[in-house]
Amino acid sequence: MSSAAALHQALEWQVTFWSGEVTQQERDGFAQWLDAAPAHAQAWAQVQRTDAQLQSLARPAAAQALRARATPQRRRALLGIAGLLAGGGLAAYAGRETSPWQRMLADHSSARGERREIVLPDGTRIVLGSASAIDVHYGPRQRQVRLLAGEIFISTAADASARPFMVQTAQGTVRALGTRFGVRQTDDWIEVGVEQGAVEISPATGGMAARQRVDAGQQARFSQAGVQAIGPLTANATAWRRGVLVAERMRLEDFLAELGRYRSGVLRSDPAVRDLIVSGVYPLDDTDHALRILAQALPLQITTATRWWVTVRPAG
Repeated sequence: MSSAAALHQALEWQVTFWSGEVTQQERDGFAQWLDAAPAHAQAWAQVQRTDAQLQSLARPAAAQALRARATPQRRRALLGIAGLLAGGGLAAYAGRETSPWQRMLADHSSARGERREIVLPDGTRIVLGSASAIDVHYGPRQRQVRLLAGEIFISTAADASARPFMVQTAQGTVRALGTRFGVRQTDDWIEVGVEQGAVEISPATGGMAARQRVDAGQQARFSQAGVQAIGPLTANATAWRRGVLVAERMRLEDFLAELGRYRSGVLRSDPAVRDLIVSGVYPLDDTDHALRILAQALPLQITTATRWWVTVRPAG
């Protein structure tokens, strides 16, 4: 059974319990379903972690009804809500397409603009960048982190059982070779930058021949088919951990796209200025201040229609 199907069923069971009229037959059915497959228990645990958030997604009237004693008609309506949530959110979670659901259902996540550090049971430290999400699975044979969204920086710890440390992504696997490294997910690529040690990249469909080693001071990006040319580690690759964006002759349009990852709303450039070249160090914790610095460094003006709609235009 797919993870999306298991999550859909788990959500339907949760709505059944929300309805307030659970029969013994249903309780027995739930117990049988929960024990039927490990994926069912995992899906149920994910739904339980997000119980309050799931209710908040429904309209206020429906949310108020969730805990009430339900009539058969209301029960059907609640199951309809489950279908809408599952179709609109859980399917997207399975397809890794909707960031809010990824972050909501992940083992660990960060909000937009937030940096968050976690420590895993073996002492490995992971810093999550803006709007990032991961799942963690430590088993008897390997330690695995699945990157669902955003970017992470990992400082691996030695393992008493010598289990390999793997980062699973949509495009393939990154294996740590005693290292400090960053992994970032984009629409089409996975970007990897290594500060210390080395990693081995295994693209999902490239086979043994596509595997590549990336050493300290290097970075690379890869797709499911293969690894692109490996080059020197740029200053900006891991600068986000220090709360800064380091621009080295970036196009303004690309600069704004990067800065926009750390703020809500729309941040766009006028076509007349999108090819201007930006250099310098800009704060990520205060993106409004970063825009003011930008306007001082280049002949630009910042036009704010609302807090969530900002356009960078030519000055004057």
